[in-house]
Amino acid sequence: MKIERFTRALTALAIGLVATTLSAPSAHASLSIPKGPLAACSAASSDYCIESVSLTPVGAKAIALSWVATGGAGATAGNANNVAAGKELPGRWSAADAFAAENYDGLYLEAQNANEFVPWIIIDAKPTYSPGNKVSLAALPTSPTTPVNLNSEVAIGIKIRISDFQVGVTFGVVTDATVNITTTDGKNVFEFSGYPVKVPTAKSSKDCTGDKGVASTVVTQFQSVIVPSNDPMGFSIPGSAGKIYVGSNGICKLSTPTWNADKKAFSYKASAPRLAPDGTTVNTGFYFASISYADAIALWNLTRPEDAATALVVSVRTGAGGSTAALANVSAKNGKIVIQVSGFEYPDPALDISLNPAYTDLGKPSSEGNMSVAASEQQMSTPKKSTTATSRGSVAKAKTTTIACVKGKTTKKVTAVKPVCPAGFKKV
Repeated sequence: MKIERFTRALTALAIGLVATTLSAPSAHASLSIPKGPLAACSAASSDYCIESVSLTPVGAKAIALSWVATGGAGATAGNANNVAAGKELPGRWSAADAFAAENYDGLYLEAQNANEFVPWIIIDAKPTYSPGNKVSLAALPTSPTTPVNLNSEVAIGIKIRISDFQVGVTFGVVTDATVNITTTDGKNVFEFSGYPVKVPTAKSSKDCTGDKGVASTVVTQFQSVIVPSNDPMGFSIPGSAGKIYVGSNGICKLSTPTWNADKKAFSYKASAPRLAPDGTTVNTGFYFASISYADAIALWNLTRPEDAATALVVSVRTGAGGSTAALANVSAKNGKIVIQVSGFEYPDPALDISLNPAYTDLGKPSSEGNMSVAASEQQMSTPKKSTTATSRGSVAKAKTTTIACVKGKTTKKVTAVKPVCPAGFKKV
């Protein structure tokens, strides 16, 4: 997906932003984000700049990258297969041998104000190609605006100085995301990492609905948006630590999550064309949510995060054409609750996370499963019988199969009607 399309989508989202916030609506933002991409702090130190970028291959140590302005010597790509120079870029983050297995030689982390209407920061990791040390977008030979695939088995980490910007929520196109927020010398610092994912992109909004939409391309990408809590055009929940991330590979209608304080329900919706570029293969999707323990208390008063698997009800609502088969996993460790839902079909599934009414802070578990997938009557164009899936992804009266998936040294077994490996895993 081109950054221009992503930004235009955010411009449209600004109009309906009031529905996604708890703050009073205002005609003007109070935060002032610099216009244009943030520079590397080493090149132009300021209140808003990129302090560092790193790569972490699965099962390996992190590799620190250094900023190299265009014209300067940097790492080279391992091969030049299926790559061409696209739009010229100001520089890249690189390190010796860091891209020896890739057809790109660095990353340009474009972090900037999403648009003139909202004080959000959008992050887009662009692969670079630098023959003769002139840095350009590493693009497909058939399209100078379509980037080559990023490596989905190498996590990208970025650390950004964000001045007085207080993070309310982060969302976008990344899986296995981690969010951390610290303060140095009175300035907030945002640290973020995750794995790139395959994204079906659309030629137009018409391809994002119904059962006949066809994706123009499927590209492995890394993109996210940071939304502030200290601005009327932001996202805030009383008591939140701002360490909430929700991601998906559905970029149509991409927007902030919504929070219903009365129902204690946290919702997120993303969509994608139903069909792959071949016009036959059905695109499948995932939702990934990472919620810090502090945010779980603010959202649901969940003081025992280890009970997350029974305390939270995770459901996926699908419209006409969408599947009702999905695999869900809820876990709590390392200070955060991680929710992964995968294997459902597009075009328009919505994720809901709410407190199980059968659970109390004394640790009373629910007598029912914590994962449901059902057809939404409001979204359906024709009557359709709804079905429900268990937390293991099986659908009533449907035959399930089991596959093995591997990611580095980790192996998982997935059982479902149409089993699909979680994001970042490959089928054995």
